[in-house]
Amino acid sequence: MRVRLIFKNKEKGANVPFHHQYYLFRFFKGLIKKCGKEEFNTFKHYNFSGLKGQTTVSKSGLHFYSSKITVVFSCSNQDFIDSIIDVLFSLPEIKLNGLTIIPHTVELEHKVDFSEETKYICLSPIVLLTPKFSSDTAKKFIHPESNEFIEILKIALQEKNEVLNLGDFEFLPDGNYLKKLEDKGKKYSRVYPIYDQDVPYEVRGYTFPFTLNASPEFHQYIFENGLGLYNDKGFGMLDLAEVTPGSQTVPYFTGQLEN
Repeated sequence: MRVRLIFKNKEKGANVPFHHQYYLFRFFKGLIKKCGKEEFNTFKHYNFSGLKGQTTVSKSGLHFYSSKITVVFSCSNQDFIDSIIDVLFSLPEIKLNGLTIIPHTVELEHKVDFSEETKYICLSPIVLLTPKFSSDTAKKFIHPESNEFIEILKIALQEKNEVLNLGDFEFLPDGNYLKKLEDKGKKYSRVYPIYDQDVPYEVRGYTFPFTLNASPEFHQYIFENGLGLYNDKGFGMLDLAEVTPGSQTVPYFTGQLEN
């Protein structure tokens, strides 16, 4: 299931770094610990987007001017999501770098009935390679239309045991989109910071639309848990490229701030 965690913005114009997944990762790890459920202490099969709202960009990052800020949070385990929400709404406010947000409501995204062919966009970058200490290998650029990209993506998916029985897939990057950006000198891949036990690394992430041919179960898995590596750190979250009619969100939890 996928929910939208909606917060009130306490101070308009406050900012976070352009790539702020690490701050969200630490925040969600804190919520997991506060849940007090031992089975979730090492649980990693969840995914989240960056902060969404009306922003402007400066050298110091993203400045939020909207009254509401949203994070998409996703997991196949409803008990895990409900536990996160319960703890989240016990907090009066949350400090994320320079931004202070207040838990407001939660909305449930419409359940998707997947066909075998589905087109996606990336809400957060897809990471393929595991970084190693004192090595730049994870920063290597691999063209999305190359066989190498597909093979490494398959290896990344096979590291998750749940995917092994979901069958094969066909991954088709949007070649027109890639060429258009390349012709304009714009980027669809960047190097991002990532942390393992507070040790900093750098990895290359990719953000572009693509079509995936696979079983409905395969689509459901990556839509709820992310694609590529480090989904629990906020990488590899996907969304549908086309909005399905009747797919509006519905209220899921209104918490103590209902009125």
